[in-house]
Amino acid sequence: MAAPVPPLLSRPGEIAALADEVRAAGRLALDTEFVWERTYRPMLGVVQVATETTTAVIDALAGRDLSALFPVLTDPGVTVVLHGGGQDLEIFTHLMGEPVRGVADTQVMAAFLGHGLQVGLTVLAERVLRVTLRKDQTYTDWTRRPLRPEQLVYAREDVIHLLSIYDRLRHELAERGRLGWVEEEMRELEAPGRFSGLPLEERYRTVKGWQRLAPKELAVLRALAAWRERAAEHANLRPQFLVNEIVLTTLAARPVSRVEELRHVRGLSSGTVDRHGRAIVAAIREGVECPPERWPALPPRVRRKTPPPGLTGLLRAAVQTVAEREDIAPEVIASTRDIEALAGVAGDGDAAALADVPVAHGWRRALVGERLLAISRGEIAMRYDPVRRAVVSEPFDRNPSGGG
Repeated sequence: MAAPVPPLLSRPGEIAALADEVRAAGRLALDTEFVWERTYRPMLGVVQVATETTTAVIDALAGRDLSALFPVLTDPGVTVVLHGGGQDLEIFTHLMGEPVRGVADTQVMAAFLGHGLQVGLTVLAERVLRVTLRKDQTYTDWTRRPLRPEQLVYAREDVIHLLSIYDRLRHELAERGRLGWVEEEMRELEAPGRFSGLPLEERYRTVKGWQRLAPKELAVLRALAAWRERAAEHANLRPQFLVNEIVLTTLAARPVSRVEELRHVRGLSSGTVDRHGRAIVAAIREGVECPPERWPALPPRVRRKTPPPGLTGLLRAAVQTVAEREDIAPEVIASTRDIEALAGVAGDGDAAALADVPVAHGWRRALVGERLLAISRGEIAMRYDPVRRAVVSEPFDRNPSGGG
């Protein structure tokens, strides 16, 4: 039996009626389909919404008014279920001017139940519900109209099972005492600054190779990067397609003063020079004329103490042991970077140095962070127990009786 084709909503009244249904239900499944190859921001094609009783696809192309959905998406009392929803959250944060609230990401939830760090929806639906999802429209163009019935059916399948998956995962998380851990992670997805871009005057820090330039050159790069960002947004074009990073650093190191000189810069097309040459030269002049007291500072040298030989491997083994015991991907507990950062500072007793190390905070600290800190301080020893066939940790007596 063919799957039903969901309605395609496009009128404000239809979207408002859907929003009312969502509020009454108290939760929704949400997904988007977009195209983002060259444009400054994703070109949103459709938005899919499902409750227990309703599934609809919203035509989001050409500036459709989606504002009727915003109050339910920003209401912390309405649960918004997504799967791997980082880009969806970023899109709506930009549209609404504030983050989505009540977020529940089934990909994050699944990571706490042994499904791996980034399990796909198709795999998760098969494992949890024994449902097979079609993925034959993955690379379709969601900005072409009219949309075909098979596209609408595909879009529907991306949300129709999400609430059931969410319920199953939440039940299992509650049984295993991990709901608090997951909710801590979800609140991070709602952080107001998570999807906010860098201020224009700091965009130069995203240009590859900026650290190798002198302060005077950085002043030029700062002006060029700010110009590129403004021009790219105005042209609705990804910044690197306007002027690439090698050109920016080249002009910062060897600034020019006339438009004609730009025609000899490798990587700048004649069309780009014709359209933007005067603005580029003006940005270079702004940077060159910047007084020294306003030059950007050189990046600070990060001088972390080199961990004692073997400590990083020991901490990694401790994380792996806990991950296997709890059936959680070790990367969810602590990344390699986290482990290396902790190993570099944990023995110093400097709490401030641990401020940016996730494994030293929240549920991660309770689960394994305290043990990692104790290992780093020499308070716990690790060994393999052949009887239990497991790696175990035990208090370490630094002053055994009878010692010399």
